[in-house]
Amino acid sequence: MTQTTDFDVLILGGGPAGISALLWSHSLGLRAALLEPATELGGQMLQMFHRLYDYAGLPGLTGREMRDQFVAHLAELQLDYRVGCQLTELQLAARQLRCNGVTLRARALILATGARKRRLGIPGEEQFEMRGVSFSATRDHSLYAGKPVTVIGGGDSAVENALILSRVCPQVTLVHHSEQFRARPEWLNEAQHTANIRFITHAKPLAITGQTYAEWLLLEDVRTGQQQTLATEGVFIRVGIAPNTESFAGQIALDEAGYLKTNDRQQTSLAGVYGAGDVCRPVCLSVASAVGQGALAAKSIAVWLRSA
Repeated sequence: MTQTTDFDVLILGGGPAGISALLWSHSLGLRAALLEPATELGGQMLQMFHRLYDYAGLPGLTGREMRDQFVAHLAELQLDYRVGCQLTELQLAARQLRCNGVTLRARALILATGARKRRLGIPGEEQFEMRGVSFSATRDHSLYAGKPVTVIGGGDSAVENALILSRVCPQVTLVHHSEQFRARPEWLNEAQHTANIRFITHAKPLAITGQTYAEWLLLEDVRTGQQQTLATEGVFIRVGIAPNTESFAGQIALDEAGYLKTNDRQQTSLAGVYGAGDVCRPVCLSVASAVGQGALAAKSIAVWLRSA
């Protein structure tokens, strides 16, 4: 017999937005559960290896340490969160899903599935991951000390990674498809005045090649089509994030980049379905903004359910 369980709110995603939504749902008297497909909560916090100094009240923690504080709060309140949740059915309009063989229904959903590091999708990227291809200089810089490396991207994370690597690597090449960078001016200015950081602009990566480890990066000039091969012993890919919305496609309104469309109350195009965190197009990529959106989504649901 199929088991069915009903909730006021089901929250998909166990990053900071989802955790905040669960806490606020509890404080608002809503019966809620959080579902996370991974084996532990935290989302992108688990990939924040540097120390965070801009989250009020918890300064100087790594992402994992901050996650531990969040989870301890959930445990103290004995809130319902479930890891290892594999969805085999998801009906957003009906606010119903099937998780690990159990059908769950809710009066409202909060989609807080977050985002992941965007990949280039070029030959060699997957083949040489952890063998010359990395996605975090904060985590891996010591593995590349004394080696010439390349960073791909033009935003804050790319320039920050180049600066981190410049402290331990003899040569850092920053590759970007344009001469216009999105990075904050102070970081970009520092990189431009760092002797062992060089810039290659108007360049599109085509392939990463090598024997056992990555050795070469094939680039194409986006203006002329001319190609060049760049010798490198490390390729750090920092080209932004991609929202985890694949399972929502065709059911709900997404923008051109695949992010959830939400209004100022975090409501999506479907009644009773809300979004929070980096799965919505983030104005500010931060734990603080994700936590705020999770709280707002829960509060909006409480108001909506009272008026229903």
